[in-house]
Parts: sequence; structure tokens; C-alpha cells
Amino acid sequence: MTDTHSTMNDDSPERNADASDQLDVLSAVTAALTDVTERIGSVSAREDIDHPVCDRLVGADAIRFVWSGVVDEAGRRVHPLAWAGTDPDALDLDTSSSSPSSTPVESAAAVQEALQTETVVLVESLSETPVSADEAFESGHSVAVVPLADDGRTYGVIVVEADDAVFTSDVTEALRNLGRAVAHGIRSADCSASESNAGQPSTALQRQREAFERIVADIEEYALFRLDASGHVESWNRGAEAIKGYSADEILGSHVRTFYTEADRDRGLPEQLLDEARENGRAEDEGWRVRADGTRFWASVVVNALTDENGTVRGFAKVTRDMTNRKRRERHLDAVFNSTFQFMGLLDTEGTVLRVNDAALELVEESREEIIGRPAWETPWWQGNDERVASLKDAIERASSGEFVKYEVDIDTTQCDDDRPVTIDFSLTPVYDDDGDVSLVVPEGHDITVRKERARELRREQERLEFVNRVIRHNLLNGLNVVGARADILGDFVDDAGRTHLDTIQNRVDEMTDLVGTMRTFMNVIVEDEQHEFEARSVSETVEDCVTAARDDYPDATISVGSIPEISVWADELLDEVVDQLLANAIQHNDTPHPTVTLDVAAGDKTVELRVSDDGPGIPDEEKHKIVDKRIEDLSNPSSGFGLFLVREIVEGYGGDVRIEDNDPEGSTFVVELPRP
Repeated sequence: MTDTHSTMNDDSPERNADASDQLDVLSAVTAALTDVTERIGSVSAREDIDHPVCDRLVGADAIRFVWSGVVDEAGRRVHPLAWAGTDPDALDLDTSSSSPSSTPVESAAAVQEALQTETVVLVESLSETPVSADEAFESGHSVAVVPLADDGRTYGVIVVEADDAVFTSDVTEALRNLGRAVAHGIRSADCSASESNAGQPSTALQRQREAFERIVADIEEYALFRLDASGHVESWNRGAEAIKGYSADEILGSHVRTFYTEADRDRGLPEQLLDEARENGRAEDEGWRVRADGTRFWASVVVNALTDENGTVRGFAKVTRDMTNRKRRERHLDAVFNSTFQFMGLLDTEGTVLRVNDAALELVEESREEIIGRPAWETPWWQGNDERVASLKDAIERASSGEFVKYEVDIDTTQCDDDRPVTIDFSLTPVYDDDGDVSLVVPEGHDITVRKERARELRREQERLEFVNRVIRHNLLNGLNVVGARADILGDFVDDAGRTHLDTIQNRVDEMTDLVGTMRTFMNVIVEDEQHEFEARSVSETVEDCVTAARDDYPDATISVGSIPEISVWADELLDEVVDQLLANAIQHNDTPHPTVTLDVAAGDKTVELRVSDDGPGIPDEEKHKIVDKRIEDLSNPSSGFGLFLVREIVEGYGGDVRIEDNDPEGSTFVVELPRP
């Protein structure tokens, strides 16, 4: 039979309470267990067990209310006997009354199920039917109904109302064992007087030890053990043996100092924790502890003082959990958070800050401790602007619903001497648990202030270049067209002496017109770069058109074309300009009267190589890279080297590359590598 109504995944951070809350509740249960076992054989009334158990359990902050009651013989009503806590409405009775009314069992199906199955049952309230653990977790708090059953006999129930995340399988198992111990104590109380009269204190003591050992023996993830008033180990469970490495025979009677590092022993930490528990009733600590083999583990510890009816400390109940893996995960998470220049944090689904990295803290003047625990919109990055706060709240709500949210936002920081805001590329990423529900939200931000400023400057520069481009396209080109037309008209009116000058004018006009055309193409590459839409363009069609035009322009040159595969490259209409310029460069810079140029295409898996070879004088190796890498400032004359500069700008815009190789047996080969679609 399953020991609880439902089981939970303790390794899931979404379902677990905070580790300290779990230990707090387990410590309270352990203290209650110890109280019961201490009282076995020395009490004769049930109330001497019920009241201390309720008081012990509400000592845990996560537990809101506890009550204990009996079921009448007809099995129809539960009569409360003892209660404690801050939420008496959970019992629906007048706690000021010395004789509170009983609760009908019909309105508490969970009580009936707990008694019938002798298991712990979780519900949202006693007026509802039992629910699954998943449903219980949605309400914020739940009720655990603990049967008081021992050896087939039932004595009622203990009802615990707490934050639902604390009801892990370990806690519900511990509560079930507490219920068995209370039932055992009630049963023992009935016969304690006769045993005492018979002079059998050793039997009562043995019963105490057996009860405590039976209660804690099956819990293995936590070390649950008892110390005497001076700090020596009096009991030991399997969890303690697994975590600390000592068997019961090895450790019983040893002082608690055994588990501490030498440094902690030297500064008296074990004694300090016991003194704190004596004074305040409990003590908590996290730190390194030492196993039997000398290795260390990171422990989270709660120590509860055990007192008698006079308030005298008779010993301590101690709960230890091995948190080494969690500590390691925290260190790794801290390393990830703080090794990036991006601003990162961690929020719960309500927007509360759980973690923030160093990069984000550098923007403000508050410490990490001042920020963690606050709503994100109340942190210094977001305050001071209602619209900014409203946008963040909306973004967190959307992210908590499973949406990835990204937008740009200007935030005020202490780092700007001129009071300018910092522009952040901000996003919120939902983090899902094993059930597909959003449990956390990760905010990330990247400072794009410089990038935005550069973008604004580029836009202004493009506006200036566009103005120049319009002047070239309209004013200058139109002016050249007018000069050319008038020069043609003058041809009918000049004599032979003036013909030479007129020819010079016409040649220069043609050269300037060609140069303006090249400049227009170059300006298009720069000014309209963002507007270009690349597409798959046929290499064979481009080569055919360009070679035909080059043969007409350069009749003295021989242009041969190798095998051109039917293949496309990722480019635009400026691909024609690339081929035109390469052919013109190969012919114009050839020192022979009849240049020979060969054009070949080689296709690879991801790229296509366009190779234009000439039979000219060739290019020395030390000059090759200078030609390819030439910048604008290296162009002393736009008519010299501008064509190859334009080729490189266009090709690099495609994501391609340009290089120069030696041709065999003489000359040079210009290689253009272009991406395939």
C-alpha cells in the first residue's frame, strides 16, 4: 500500500519548498516525534501528547495551523482535542470555547479515507474531496490529514495546514510515522500508570527507543537523530548512516563535534549552535561537514531543543540534509550568470527577483541584497517611468503564460554622465517544469546603446550619400548628356583643325559618362544595400550576356568561355557588373595588342568559383593582396582601380570572396567565390 495519497518528485525545484522550509518542517516533525517518545511511559492522559505535538508542529514557519481530534464511535463526527497555529478558521470552530463543537465526518471525506487506508491524504480543504498532489499545489496551501493508527487500531486524526510545497514525499512519510508514534503514545498512556506502579521504567525506556527508531528508520534522504543535553549522539537512522558514513555502533555516544571541520571545531561552532538552540528553541546553519571517510559535504542543518514540562533542555533533535549537489548547481549557475557581459536575472512567475548577475548590478547603485525579493518593476532599472513599468508588467505576464517576449527599452542608470538612457535589447524567456508549466522567467538584456547610435549615424550618412547619388544621377549625368549632344551637333560646323579638339571632348564625355555609370552602381551598393533582396541568379545567363557585350566593346580581344554548368548563385542584378568589370580589367590592363581572356566556372557543394584569366604581364605576389584589399583612400584616381574595388564591395555583400592567382603559363587569374542558394 502506498504510504501517502500521492507522491511527488523531490528533485523538481518547481514542486519542492525551499530547502530551508523542508528542513524546518522535518525538524518540527522530528521534535514532535522525540517529544512523543520521551513521554511514552510517563503520561497517563492523551492531552499530554496531543498538545505538545500541535505546539511542536506549528513551530515551523511553513505550517499555518494544526489540530488533533477523535472520531466518535458512530464514525460520523470528529471532536477536536488540541490545536495550535495562526489560522483557526481552518478548523471552523470557536477556539475561545472550552468545549468546541465537533466537525461532521460527511464534510471531510479526506478524514474517512485517511482512517480507512491509514495513509496521509492531501486536500485543499476538509470540505472538499481528496485531490491529487498536482491540484493541491495550485492553491498555495494544502491540508494533510494524518491518521492516528497503530497495530490496526485508530485513535483519530491530526490535520496539518501548510504551504503546499512542503508536502513532499519525505514530509508526508514523516507525518505518517508521527501519526503512528502518537497512536503508540496514546495506547501506551492508557497503561502507563499500571506499568509505573509495577516498577517497570526500563520497559518504558525501551519502548521510547523502539518507537523513535521505528519512526525515523525508513527516512534515508535526511539524517534524523537525537543528541543528549551535552551534544552526544543518542540515536541514528539510515539516512544519517548514508549521509555521514558512520554506522550506529560507530557513532552512538560520540559528540556532535565529530561531524564538523577542524576550523569549525576550533571556533566552537558546534557548541554555538547547541547554545542557540537552548536559548531560542532552535538553530539553523549551512556549511561544510565531514563524513566518516574524511570527505566533506555541504549540509543544511536544523537543531531543535527538546524540553520537559519544566522547560529544562533534555536533549536535541537534529535534522541534516546533504545539499552538496545544490551547492554545486548554485556555483555553476553563479559562474554562468557572472561570466557574461549580458544583464541576466531570474524571476518567479509573479515577477519577484530571485537572482541578478554582476553585469546588471554595475548599472545601478544598489546591492544584490537590496534588489532580490522585490518585484522587478520596483527595481532601479525600471522605476521613474510609468510606461516602462507597465510594459514590463505586461511582458512578465506574457512570459509567465509561456510566451517568449523581446523588445527594446531605454533605462536610466547611474553610468551616464550626460543623463542619457541606456538602450537595452531586452527579453524574457519562460522556463518550464517537467509538467510543461512555466515555473521561472529568465530576463536578459544586452546594451545596444552604441549600436543604436551607430545605426543613427549610418542612417544620416546614407541620407547624405543618397543626396550625392541623386546629384550624380540627375544633375551630372544630365549635364554630360547635354555636352555630348551639343558636341555631336558641333561636328557639322568645325573644320579639320577643330576636329581634333572636338574628338577629345567627345572621348572625355564618353569616359566621364562611363565613370558616372560606375559611380551610380557603387552608390547603389552603399546607399541601397539594406534594400537589396538577393535571389538565385543563373551563372550561365549572366556570363553569356556579359561576354557578348564585352566582345562588342573590345573587338581586338579574344574572349573564350569554358564549360559553364547550369547553376545559380545567391546574388542580385549587380552580378552583371561584377562580370563586366572583371572582363574589362583583364583586357584593359593587358600589354598585348590582341589580349586573350578565358572565363571558367567551377561548382562546389556550397560555393561557385568564377575564374577570369588573362595572358598579360602577371602580378607579383606582394602586389596581389594590395590590389584586392584596396580601400577608398587608396584610390588616387577613381578611374584607376575603381572597377576592382567595386567588384570586391559587391561580392563581399553577397557573402563571397575575391582573390588573385597566377595563370599558367603567364598572366593572372581573378577568382570570385560566390555562395550557392
